[in-house]
Amino acid sequence: MSPNLLRGSLRSLRGGLRLAGVASALALALPLWAEDAATAPVPPGALVERPLTPATNDTPDEQPSMQHVWVPGHWRWSQGSYVWVAGDWQLPPVPQASWIQPSWEQRPGGYVLREGFWQQNPPPTPSASAPASVTEIATTQPPPPPRAEAIPERPSPAHIWMPGFWDWKDNQFVWVVGRWENAPRANLVWIAPRWESRGDRFVLVSGYWRETVTVATPVPAPVPAAPAPVVVTQPTPAPQVVVVSAPPPPRHEIVYARPSPHHVWVGGYWAWRGDRYVWVSGHWTRPPRGHGVWVEPRWEHRGGSYIFISGHWR
Repeated sequence: MSPNLLRGSLRSLRGGLRLAGVASALALALPLWAEDAATAPVPPGALVERPLTPATNDTPDEQPSMQHVWVPGHWRWSQGSYVWVAGDWQLPPVPQASWIQPSWEQRPGGYVLREGFWQQNPPPTPSASAPASVTEIATTQPPPPPRAEAIPERPSPAHIWMPGFWDWKDNQFVWVVGRWENAPRANLVWIAPRWESRGDRFVLVSGYWRETVTVATPVPAPVPAAPAPVVVTQPTPAPQVVVVSAPPPPRHEIVYARPSPHHVWVGGYWAWRGDRYVWVSGHWTRPPRGHGVWVEPRWEHRGGSYIFISGHWR
């Protein structure tokens, strides 16, 4: 065999090996990508030894409108720590959507929080015996002019203002006050409800969230290692939290508009969950019957430890 022919054969062999290597890499990568896509998205969050217990027990107040859905209180990963989000009535981003609560997912070494999300339900299948009916809010009376509202300070850059609107309840117009609402996800804009004149009737068109740009599926970030502060517990008949490390300074909170004269502001505070401090955000709530004053929780420095004193109604 001539030298030129031998060199050509070697080059062809090396090229074939490179192509085979690329094909093998793709064959290995595609199943891994499909597996990740099946489990995505998992939010970045610190591992905890056990799932965090709810910080408060939320009781739904009056439903603002038929379109609102109750989102129970839940934990959320924010600014490097777990934060408790109080329950609230929210408008789904799309019609016929249901709220899926966050859940704790077991991982090697602990648990990580899988964030809650809105899930669009399939439209109901019409029955063969009876046609499907759609609830329509309509009246022959024209709605009053919109009320002028004082917009309070924006709680955060993620909040979007939902203007007030006239709803129809018990054969009369009822004003639903505007408020700041945290969008279900990024790149959404709120389309406010409106009344449309259709012949001799006025029909309420519900508000909804609309995409502003195409959102790519985020790649799950690696779970950061959890800090390990020293915890000392004292045996006592009553549950008591005793921590060696001092709590962080209280966070500055913006108190948004009061929903009603019956609501009382419960300020945010640092709680101890698992093996770390977590911030429980402040919120408006209705006090139990016969109570009207909320005594804030606090941390007391006793000797070389910090003892948590729970808040209570008085």
